[in-house]
Formats: sequence, C-alpha cells, structure tokens
Amino acid sequence: MANATAAKASSIPPRFIRFMDAPGYLGMCRDEFNKTVRPNVSEFPIGKQGVAFDRIELDEWADAYIESKSIEKAANQDNNRPRSERQGDPKGGKPWRERRSLVSIKKVESGKSTKFSGVSDFEKALELVTGKKPSST
Repeated sequence: MANATAAKASSIPPRFIRFMDAPGYLGMCRDEFNKTVRPNVSEFPIGKQGVAFDRIELDEWADAYIESKSIEKAANQDNNRPRSERQGDPKGGKPWRERRSLVSIKKVESGKSTKFSGVSDFEKALELVTGKKPSST
C-alpha cells in the first residue's frame, strides 16, 4: 500500500517550482524568464538560499501572456502551401503563369545564315588553338 501511495504522489506536479526549474517549466531560457516573467510573479524563499515560484501563478501568467501576444489567424489559412511559383487557380484556372517569351521577333527562314563571312568563327578559333599560321600567299 505504501508503494501505491508513493507512485500516486510522484505523479502530482509540485506546487512550488524552484528558480532553476521555472524557466524550463515555461519553455524559455533563464535570461528571458528574468526579463519577462520574474518581475510579474511572486517569489518566495525555500530553505536558506532557495527561491521558488507558485506553479499556479506561473500558469496564470502564461495564460495572460498567450492572450495578450497571440496573433489572430484566418479560419481557413493554409500554412503549408506549396512553395512553387507555378501555382494554379484552385477553381480550375490556368495552372501556369503566362510569360512572354524573350525570342527575337525578326522573321528568319529556317536554314539560312543571317551572317556571312569568308572564314567561319569556328575555323578562326581552330587556327588559334592548333597554332596553324595563315599563309602569306
């Protein structure tokens, strides 16, 4: 019977939370706790050097903090939207954004060169690489 009572007692959260545990209880670092929480809640000594806070008061502070700092969100806001730029209209519109092509608007017949030179650029580059000197005749 003593073991059942001990197990039951250990599942009850303590009413007093020591200073070293209080920041972790609220999920923050000690510096943030000292700056944000500690000035707004009661603290009291435990033993010769210990300092503690009332768990219920910490919970009340947390509830008030959440209420004052929470951000209103739209009811059907989707925080997991795809990150692609190619998002279509959900009502069946175009799935791709229409973009204008940067292709030249000049009309050129297929297969005809628009630039003529006696020696092609490729042949000039080949001569430079292979070291073949042009003949003087």
